[in-house]
Amino acid sequence: MVTPTGRVMGASSWAVLAADPTNLVEWLGDSSQRAGSGAIPQQLWITMWHSLAAISFAVALAVPLALVLAHYRKAELASTWVVNVGRVIPTVSIIGVVVLVSLRNGYGFEPWPVLIALVAMALPPIFANTYTAVRGVDANVVEAARAIGTGEHSIMGRVELPLALPVVLAGVRVAAVQVVATEVIGAFFGGEGLGAYIRQGIGNRDIFEVQAGALIITGAAMTLDLALWLLSKVLVPTGVRRVVRPSTRAGPVPVDDVADPFALAARPPA
Repeated sequence: MVTPTGRVMGASSWAVLAADPTNLVEWLGDSSQRAGSGAIPQQLWITMWHSLAAISFAVALAVPLALVLAHYRKAELASTWVVNVGRVIPTVSIIGVVVLVSLRNGYGFEPWPVLIALVAMALPPIFANTYTAVRGVDANVVEAARAIGTGEHSIMGRVELPLALPVVLAGVRVAAVQVVATEVIGAFFGGEGLGAYIRQGIGNRDIFEVQAGALIITGAAMTLDLALWLLSKVLVPTGVRRVVRPSTRAGPVPVDDVADPFALAARPPA
């Protein structure tokens, strides 16, 4: 006999049959269903720390590099090429290669293969947004800062970066959602995390476990995006928020809905 989850049960397995969930809610409410794939808080913690660590590394690498290159107007073609290559390479290919290297050197399945792949995936949107936003800062503002004796490092840190911050944080939010949604691939290479529910569900032909894993992953990505949106409201100075919102005569451009990053800094003067 086949259960609602797709398992083939014999006549001697009526006790197991009776215990099988019949819907997603029952699966979520029955902790015994997760005996082979781990508790939800534990797997959620693994996914979130993998994701947050990867995003932190990507921000630490991409933002300073893009800021310097955009400020000095250097390596525009090279940086564009690198960003495009990063977008083309599949994350699953990176994980597969790094897992082989990691196992060969005795480092195991995780966390390094997953982290390296996630950092590589998070770099392009963060780098591209930062580079574009800094390049789009009004040149008159930069020249005015130089005219009063402000050094180049201070211009980058106290003028260009604050003005570019809304677009930079938008890139971080995009990367964060992608990272959380992609982290689950690591479970198919021997890792843990929320992807374990999808891996176990597919292996056991348990559709409810697969659905639950997808639902929890979606909720985690949406929650992190909301948290970063709230954080952006704190990090972006009030003066900058006023600057990046033109007057009604120029047409309002909401910070969170900007399609063209240049619209924030390259707007017409009031």
